[in-house]
Amino acid sequence: MALADPLLAVTLTRLPSPEVQLAALGVVKALANFLESPIIMVLHASTALSGWARSRTALGRFVLLLASLLTVLFLSLSLPSVHHWLTADVYSLVPEVAAATRWPLLIMCLWPAVIALRRIHQGQLILQGRGKFMGMASLLRVAAFSLTLFLGGFWGLPGATLGALATMGGLWVEALLVVRWTRQQALIDREPAAPLPTDLPGVSRYYAPLALTMLLMWGGRAALVAVLARAQDSELALAAWSASWGFVILIANLSRMVQQLVIKYARQVPAARLAGLGLLAGGSCSFLLTLLGHTGPGQQLLALLIGGDPRLLVAAEAVVGYSLLVPLLVAAQNVLQGFCIVVGRNTWVNGAGLVGVSLTLLAAHWGVQQGWPGASVGAGAVALGLLAEVALLAAFRPWKSIA
Repeated sequence: MALADPLLAVTLTRLPSPEVQLAALGVVKALANFLESPIIMVLHASTALSGWARSRTALGRFVLLLASLLTVLFLSLSLPSVHHWLTADVYSLVPEVAAATRWPLLIMCLWPAVIALRRIHQGQLILQGRGKFMGMASLLRVAAFSLTLFLGGFWGLPGATLGALATMGGLWVEALLVVRWTRQQALIDREPAAPLPTDLPGVSRYYAPLALTMLLMWGGRAALVAVLARAQDSELALAAWSASWGFVILIANLSRMVQQLVIKYARQVPAARLAGLGLLAGGSCSFLLTLLGHTGPGQQLLALLIGGDPRLLVAAEAVVGYSLLVPLLVAAQNVLQGFCIVVGRNTWVNGAGLVGVSLTLLAAHWGVQQGWPGASVGAGAVALGLLAEVALLAAFRPWKSIA
């Protein structure tokens, strides 16, 4: 799924006004991820609750209500007064970038709802032991996404609008396929060994700490974009961040699903083995990122993907350079969060996430105040925040509480 960001960079850097369009799409995606954030942990909740019909039904109703609320909030961003406040006061965007965000915001208004539909069924696929179908759906999502980018580029659509159309189109394809494949096989229905929530209030109490964790993280990332928009090289910083951070996340996300393995197998497989798997995955991904940023072939590939703008390329290379440990830290974060979720210590996840986000924003603000390049400041700040979060989660030693 993370292939989307590099493909967007490849396409938009070759269309008219690449810095303006990349900056606009970067702001829209930051807002979309923020409004999606309460939905992200639906996958984890579905994996944990969908094995029992009563809990599965309650979770479905809860997710429907949450997705509806987030869709209304997303639509409100396109209201003229709200849009002006957002682009002028919050993000301090230049008029060209602000104008380029209008259509993408409308196009992506259903983003949280479709994400919710996909993730609740992905959790059920995991319980069915049919995880390979998640991969197949993601591949077809990339295919639909790429086809839309190709056709939209041929027709000359504005870059940010095209990016939003391709992103939503690919997501719809993936979500509908996941729903179809989940329904091809009966869902598991067995009473759990430990009590699970069976009504809306119970699911709300269970899910609230998980949602808050993602709200903190993606809210912090959206706020980080607002900080970078105030850098001395603001337009270049936003464009470079949008173009190059996707490469970092593409590689880092290869290890993210280890959390689902921890949640599913924590009581069956030794914690050290699961942790070793996560660190191996994260270390391998950091090695791949190092090859991309510090070898001749890797830098040539990055130049090919970013396009011909030398300023954008230099800023993108700096982002990759400051992010070499991010994949390893993401893997460690997900392993430790998985252990916390298994033992019901979701508040530990929240506390560590709050510390990490706070440190990220403070470091980014300080770097911008020093006049440093905005995109580099963002990458370094995210790495520093992740390091603090992982250290705090490890200090809790959640694996010790698994019976």
